[in-house]
Amino acid sequence: MEIEKERNRVALERIAFHLDEALRFCHQLDLSELGPLEQREWDTKMKNCKDAIAFCRESLKKLSGVSE
Repeated sequence: MEIEKERNRVALERIAFHLDEALRFCHQLDLSELGPLEQREWDTKMKNCKDAIAFCRESLKKLSGVSE
């Protein structure tokens, strides 16, 4: 059970790290040629990414609480 918790913790940390990195790179993109519909779609996808990062961090907190 403890090994499984550790494996989950490592996986969640990796996921959050890579999503953070992806978000950072996305902020470097020039999106000036996107139309209004494309811009809304992009904004929705960026929100989903931020929500996924928050979910990973909350899950890590819960997982840490369980193992204490």
